[in-house]
Order: sequence, then structure tokens, then C-alpha cells
Amino acid sequence: MLSLTIISHTPHYYGNDGAIVGLEPTVREINYLSQLFETIYHVAPLHSADPHNATSSYISKNIIYIPIKPTGGEKIFSKLNIFYYMPYNLYKIIITIVKTQWIQFRAPTNLGLFVLPLLSVLKNKNKWVKYAGDWEKKSIPISYKLQRWWLRMNLQKSIVTINGNHNKQQSHLLSFVNPCLTEKEITNNRELGYNKTFIEKFTLCFVGRLDEYKGFPALLDAIGCLGKVEWIDKLHCVGENSIDIQKKYLIPNNIPIIFHGILNRQEINQIYEDSHFIILPSKSEGFPKVLSEASSFGCIPIAPPTTAIISIINEKRKNGIILSEITSKGIKETIEKLHKMRYELSTFSENAMDNARQFSYEKYNKRIINEIIQD
Repeated sequence: MLSLTIISHTPHYYGNDGAIVGLEPTVREINYLSQLFETIYHVAPLHSADPHNATSSYISKNIIYIPIKPTGGEKIFSKLNIFYYMPYNLYKIIITIVKTQWIQFRAPTNLGLFVLPLLSVLKNKNKWVKYAGDWEKKSIPISYKLQRWWLRMNLQKSIVTINGNHNKQQSHLLSFVNPCLTEKEITNNRELGYNKTFIEKFTLCFVGRLDEYKGFPALLDAIGCLGKVEWIDKLHCVGENSIDIQKKYLIPNNIPIIFHGILNRQEINQIYEDSHFIILPSKSEGFPKVLSEASSFGCIPIAPPTTAIISIINEKRKNGIILSEITSKGIKETIEKLHKMRYELSTFSENAMDNARQFSYEKYNKRIINEIIQD
């Protein structure tokens, strides 16, 4: 079998028992990817902070974690430390990739400023870049624009997997979905989703960072502007939480808002099971895994009009609802529309569950075998 080096910015931590844990969605995906490789080395930053609930450990014995120094952040010093730690991180990456036939780099990230040039000079390696962001978004950081231009020009000479289908898409760009569910989970979640009714009060949920980039303030403004609405029961908010965040976003409203903080997968699944809609009014997205996870429970996605999202979710297919505007006004108008659509929503819910079938790890691995490894 083949061996693979994955280079990513996925945060890792020391767990309570001293074992390494990483961000659950990525670790879980790599656990399933390990079925295709004899050995996987994952080069990613190791943080000194305590792990949060949304972390998990590697269960496959053929996955070897290689720690590097974390870089980047909001402050100027944090942004510049990528150059301070670059020699060390580059050394750890190079001594790892010489061991494997395949290299996967997960972009965009500040690591790309030196990893992509490195990939460009490697002639005897099979390379695969997984681009997770919005492939067509114009207002992105300069470093991300540079990485996207590099990948478009294919200076690194590799396959690049992207979200969504795009006009004039070059042959080295492959449209791939982000897997997040097993076939068994899809079947089990579907059984729970069929119990959902849309006749009584609606429960809404938001899963993601509680910040402006993810559209969280606009969502709460929209909820506040709705006034007294008898047909909405509550809004679940899942994401990093603190008293300061709750005070910052505290607004007068008649709809209960529940701040859950960061939850593990089982706890988030309970939110999806309880909710009728997931709202994600992000300014920029690839295709977030939370939309497909929620859809598998018959939780109807309400999402921004990015190319990657509207190629999979739209009202014509009746599998989700696209926001006309990423503003509090646009979100409010969309939520108000739900009440008028209530007798159609069971169809939307069922179609959302059907849509979730394409996001299985099993389908993902088959495509990797057929279109990447054996390309």
C-alpha cells in the first residue's frame, strides 16, 4: 500500500490522559482515509492550551502525528511568527515527506506561504492539495489570494480538490464534497429525521464560530427584529462561548436563545435532532460539514449563496433555502418566509436527507481511489 503525508493547520492538543487529540472533523476524516494508505503522517500544529469538547483522538494505528509550531493569529506578532518558526516547521515537513509517496496539503492557511513553493520544487512526489475555502470569493486575505492563484496556475503540479463546480474549471481542479458521515450514520439519522414535523413551533440552530465572519451578529439582529413570534420555539447556538460573548450579543427578543458553547459530536447530533433548520449566514464558505451533518437529520439548511453551496443546495431542488442577502434584513425575511412555507417543509426535509447521502466517507474514499490515487 501507499504512504501519505498530510500537512495542515488543524490544531492539536495534549488530552487529559497525555494522548494527542485534534479537531474532531479533520481527525475523523483522516481515520477513514487511513483505510487507503499503509501509513499516514499528519504534520500539524500542537497547541499548549487545554483541549475543548470538539476534539478526538486517532483510532487507526497507522496514523503518526508530527507536531509543528502553531503560527498565525489576530495580532501582528502572531501573524509574523510564521516567519520566525518557518525554519523549524519547514525542517519537520521535509524530513516527513521524504518517507512517503503521496503528499496532501490542506489550504488555504498561512503554512501555504512556504509549503506551496516547496511542493513546486518536488518533482518525484505525488501531490494533492485540498482547498477548503470558497474558490471564487474575491474579498479574502492577500495570502489566501496568492495561494489560490498559485493553485489555479498549477505551479505545484498537482491535483487540487475544490468545493463546487465552476465555469472554465481547469483539468487539474476536481470538484469534491467534504465527507462527514458513515453510511450507517446516514441511515440511522434518517430514521430520526422522519419523526420531524413542521406543523407546530420551529427550532433553529447555528453551529460555528460566534463571530461576524460567520454572520452570527446578523443572525441575532434578525432574531431580535422578528419581535414576538409564536411559531418559533428557540434558537440553539453552538460554538465557543463565554459570558463576554453572551453580553456582547445580548439583545431584547421574545425567542429564547440558548448558548451551548463547544459541544462534542454526540451533543451536536442531539441539537440537529431537535432542530428544524440550521442557519449559517457566513460571508464566505466552501461547503461546511455542519450543513450536511444537519441535513442527514432532516434539519433544513439555510445557507449563503456561494458557488459551492448553491451547486448542491437550492430551493428548486427543495433541499434547502439560500439567503438572498447576508444581512440581518435578509435573514429576517427568510425566517419569516418559513412560516408561509410550512406545508412544503416536510418535502424539503426529506430531500435534505437524500442530499446528505453523497457526503459519506465510503463514497469519498472510492472517488479518491478512482480519480486521485489511480489517476
